[in-house]
Amino acid sequence: EGHTIAMPLAGQASLDGTARYAARFDGAGYRRLGTTQLTVSLVGFGGYRVDDETPEHREALTRALLSGVNLIDTSANYTDGASERLVGSVVKKLVAEQKLERDEVVIVSKVGYVQGINYRLAREREARGVPFPQMVKMHEGLWHSIHPAFIGDQLQRCLDRLELEALDVCLLHNPEYFLIDAAKQGMALPDAQAEFYARLESAFRFLEEQVQKGRLGCYGVSSNTVVSSALEPAATSLPRILEAAQRAVGEGAEHHFRVVQFPLNLFEAGALLGHEDGVEASAAALDVARSHGIAVLTNRPLNAFVGGTMIRLAVVPVEGVVIDVDSQLARVTELEETYRNHIAHDVPMAPDAIEPDRLYRWAEQLREIDPKALSLEQWSGIHGQVLSQAGQVALFLHRQLTGPVRDRWSSWHEQYLPELQQLLGAMRREVAETALAQSTVVSSVIGPFLPAEQMRAPLSQKAMWAVASTPGVTAVLNGMRTAAYVEEAVAIMEWPALADVEQVFQAVREIKLS
Repeated sequence: EGHTIAMPLAGQASLDGTARYAARFDGAGYRRLGTTQLTVSLVGFGGYRVDDETPEHREALTRALLSGVNLIDTSANYTDGASERLVGSVVKKLVAEQKLERDEVVIVSKVGYVQGINYRLAREREARGVPFPQMVKMHEGLWHSIHPAFIGDQLQRCLDRLELEALDVCLLHNPEYFLIDAAKQGMALPDAQAEFYARLESAFRFLEEQVQKGRLGCYGVSSNTVVSSALEPAATSLPRILEAAQRAVGEGAEHHFRVVQFPLNLFEAGALLGHEDGVEASAAALDVARSHGIAVLTNRPLNAFVGGTMIRLAVVPVEGVVIDVDSQLARVTELEETYRNHIAHDVPMAPDAIEPDRLYRWAEQLREIDPKALSLEQWSGIHGQVLSQAGQVALFLHRQLTGPVRDRWSSWHEQYLPELQQLLGAMRREVAETALAQSTVVSSVIGPFLPAEQMRAPLSQKAMWAVASTPGVTAVLNGMRTAAYVEEAVAIMEWPALADVEQVFQAVREIKLS
């Protein structure tokens, strides 16, 4: 079967199209995307963890687009391009079915990360002697670049995956990696900053050319540190970023830097409240954006980083029976010792394989973990990794072993696996109990500031609503991997803005989580 190149969708988001979309939903819960004047839903579909092979993700995005959400945020590195492929295929299908028009939806994507496929591409180019210039090499598997040559390569790949003729908004994705690396290299901060803003200016000049060619509606920056204290070496300054955009087009000309994206949630409120060190220079991102007509997209409304720990701003179900973690750890340890003492020495060594007695040591690894210090997302990663590795080891031994030793191992494994799973379940319950306690504290603290009709809403809705009510915020980007998440997020679009929202953020700032 021959490979056919899909015809890209023509056009881009328009003033008439986005206004027409909002009118279908009575216009409630929509705002202007800064000076672009495009109309966007105040809740946007965040594409961080979605892909084109999961039916649930496809259903969620379809539901969002048919329920009033016309802002989609994705990135070249989200699920290694699969997020963009999902967006492209769903939008194209809905347009073909005449349930949506291309000019009604605003699609945002981001470039800069060199991971996965892009990392292999960059390594191959280096091997051929034609590397991408100005590559910031953070560590193996993670590089970064905002050089025009890399942006040009990435923009075309984004358009191909999205099946679009033009991208509405292109953001440089966390360009502060340059500053983080410069600090590690011992570069003087003024020199690092001068080079950083020069690189931004060069990137913006290239992006302006793409706007003129009709491949791009506008551009901007997605930066986690644009709301950091100015004392932090990796802090980025929105005023200086805008100055770089102006230099890119020349004095008096109009640039197309129209969008900035950064984290804002109940705990990470530097953009609104400033910082406790009293430094305001970079904390004024919201005010600077408002005064320049820059649209503000906020991310991570429900995932707050506090003291190195991620707190989930949602009510977490506590599932499973209560099992004492220490007792279960002892049981798994005992079984692993049985394997080492009575089975491992009869397991044949395979070339380049781990020594048999080094297998089945998960109890000692899990003993080092404090479930109370983990978020559910962090625990989910650990849980998945342990079960995946255990499965790989079991498959390896199932193939390697024969005769009596295989019978002994199989009998032992039938006892061991359920006990390991029980241990993981018990630890997950502890993580969930901690998360539930944290969310209960947050709910009780913000409760007095909420109207009676919103008091009974889930914490996740209240947390999104607070961010959406913050003056200067255009839209809240929320991960919506299921139809249920979509319904929960869309519901807040009809809520009136929360009055005195700053009081809510101040109250949460006073919380001391143990």
